[in-house]
Amino acid sequence: MSESSKRELRSRSNKKESMSTKKTTVTTTEQSTKETKSIRAAQDLLSESGTFSFSLLTAFRVLFIIRCFSALYRIMDDCDEVFNYWEPTHYLLEGYGRETWEYSTDYKIRSWAYVFVHALVGLFAKLIAPTKVQVFYIIRLVLAGACSFAEARFYRTITEEINPHVGRYVFAILFFGAGMFNASTAYLPSSFAMCCVFMAFSYALKPVSDVDHTRTYRVVFWIGLGALAGWPFAALIGLPFAIEEILVFGRDMMKKEDGTIVRSLATPQWRLRRFIRLLEASFFSGTGLVFLLVLMDQMFYRQYTIVAWNIVKYNIFSDGRGPDLYGTEPWYYYILNGFLNFNIVFLLALGSAVCVLITAFIDRNRVPGRTKMDQIWPYVVLGLKLIPFYIWFITFSLQAHKEERFMYVAYPLMSLNAAISIYLIRTWASRFAGVLGASVHVRVMALRYTSFAILFVYALLSLSRILALLTRYRAPLTIYSSIWAEQPTDQLVNMNYLQEDFPNDIQLKEKNVCVGKEWYRFPSQFFLPSDTRLQFIKSDFHGQLPKTFEEDITVGQYEIDGEEKYYRRRHYGWFGARQAPQGFNDINMEDPSVYVDENECDYLVDVDYPLRAVSSAEPRYIKDTDHWEVLACYPFLDTENSHRLSRAFWVPGSPGLAWGDYCMLKRKH
Repeated sequence: MSESSKRELRSRSNKKESMSTKKTTVTTTEQSTKETKSIRAAQDLLSESGTFSFSLLTAFRVLFIIRCFSALYRIMDDCDEVFNYWEPTHYLLEGYGRETWEYSTDYKIRSWAYVFVHALVGLFAKLIAPTKVQVFYIIRLVLAGACSFAEARFYRTITEEINPHVGRYVFAILFFGAGMFNASTAYLPSSFAMCCVFMAFSYALKPVSDVDHTRTYRVVFWIGLGALAGWPFAALIGLPFAIEEILVFGRDMMKKEDGTIVRSLATPQWRLRRFIRLLEASFFSGTGLVFLLVLMDQMFYRQYTIVAWNIVKYNIFSDGRGPDLYGTEPWYYYILNGFLNFNIVFLLALGSAVCVLITAFIDRNRVPGRTKMDQIWPYVVLGLKLIPFYIWFITFSLQAHKEERFMYVAYPLMSLNAAISIYLIRTWASRFAGVLGASVHVRVMALRYTSFAILFVYALLSLSRILALLTRYRAPLTIYSSIWAEQPTDQLVNMNYLQEDFPNDIQLKEKNVCVGKEWYRFPSQFFLPSDTRLQFIKSDFHGQLPKTFEEDITVGQYEIDGEEKYYRRRHYGWFGARQAPQGFNDINMEDPSVYVDENECDYLVDVDYPLRAVSSAEPRYIKDTDHWEVLACYPFLDTENSHRLSRAFWVPGSPGLAWGDYCMLKRKH
């Protein structure tokens, strides 16, 4: 080989080595850039910089969308909501309705003040709504708006004071939750107390301040309002707050609006001073609320009484009476119910204390400090935020009488506890990936998508639960509304009546809409025309049923050309609210006088389950074609003969379901 050929080969070899070195350099640079980006992404996630969050107004608007859907489509699955609140509201607005023994002046364990506020909403609704059904839904929409605002305030406080990621998780839990779908527009004191807890914790989650009294007074006011005007047991939620007020000194400096800086000193008596402040807030808020509520209840009962005390006395201090007469449930009832309404999120809420303890152990160096107390103290303060949920859950799990609505008050706390668990678990996922030797990029992915995976499964199961409720149990609302089809097509006025001339012609008689075995699914007389009355016929139920209020509808008269005319008119006396009807008792004892004979029924609402046994008191009326004709029927799930899991959640083509027919029947004449 010639010398020139050797030189050419060496030159080519050097070029190849140079290009290889460049490629290696480029590859190394790219890897370095990717790692730098991953590290920056991880730092951004950990520092919360750039974390998206809704403003208060936007959060309210988004939540209001789903709450309006609840107001318009949610089923009525609690007879207490109907007979203890919707029916008394109907009585105040229309002059007639059904009442339970709790409204008797012998017992007075339901507040007319609570009902009166909702009736005022209904009064304004009547100005723009031509029918009672529309008034019903307007009241519900107002409830939806109030709850949405309270939820939005709660969300913003968590975002600002705890963590933006935790705030986002809380928002998702509230938005998709089947439990919140039911509770947000329920006309129940427990729902009202829940909204008050949302408002109270929108202040309680802010840092304790020794110099600023605002937090203390506002939390005490909202807890007091929920307990005194709603449900007295909601006061339990305030216990950890009271402990925190006395245990934690908090911020010692504040700046007034005029720029003046005020500072508080931690004197040896600061806990006594804080205790006195707590007593002052409780005294002024409690006294003002009790005074107002007593006056409002006196307008109707015509007796001075503190309803909240009457409730506590009956439920706790009554001998041989109390809520256990209305059914008992096993200790795990709220676990199963919580899983139905919030699925995996409820389990995460139950495990939130364990998550905090694990994090405090495996990540104990996250919080700097010279002593162990410095490192532990933030977890102690966080624990005080988690405790209210556990207090509520344990207290009511120990009670024999259990109902889903009793958990409504704890839903804000449940969402907070679950969100904190999700936030901590995503951190574990990232750390675990690091232990396995994963790259920074993989750890960032774990940090980012662990929470998304949890919330995606939660949202999917929640929507499935909501669809199951709406598609399988909606028949009562549809069937009771079907009676309006009996109204003449050319009717232009008196739209609340089947018989258009009923208000002006006293010769026209009221029509009876009867119900037997399905009495507890009645959605209120807002769904019935004003010339019909709900009546009960005997069934296999042997407990106490609601009676009728003394009606505030009288006969008026006027004269035309010397001829007297009679008409029905409304008299706003509410005399029925101050009565103690005969036969009412507080031991759930049946009163036969509440029933009417089947022959007095013009319409009959009944459900026919082909797979269930028939008793003499509950015959298959739909088969009695000699006396009844079918006006309308709608499918209704037979829960006793359906598979538990299939009936609880909706999936396309759910197997193992049995159905019945929910029907409106009309008597043949």
